Amino acid sequence: MKAEILYRGKVIGCSDLQPVDPPMGVAAGPLDATLDYDPLLHAYVIDGDDNDVDSNALSARSAKFGMIICAVVCVEDFNKTLNELNVTLLGIAEPDYATVFAAHPMHEA
Repeated sequence: MKAEILYRGKVIGCSDLQPVDPPMGVAAGPLDATLDYDPLLHAYVIDGDDNDVDSNALSARSAKFGMIICAVVCVEDFNKTLNELNVTLLGIAEPDYATVFAAHPMHEA
């Protein structure tokens, strides 16, 4: 599922989310950050170090399904050490997880 990641309504990146843990409603993917992305404001982990962020200010939206209702959106920034920037959505409630990922092999596993 292609999704925009937002911080207080402003797009900070995009991701092609994949199912990670269907029973728990978890999806994740690499984050393609925009110029508005700031690890100190948006990432709860920066190169292995914890970072205090306002997790309630992060959200996700899909062009196909609209706002993605989930427990939390987490950005992990390992850009300097591993050249990786990832986003994880935990506890996806809406849209229905099975509907979004029905055709994905991981969901069927």
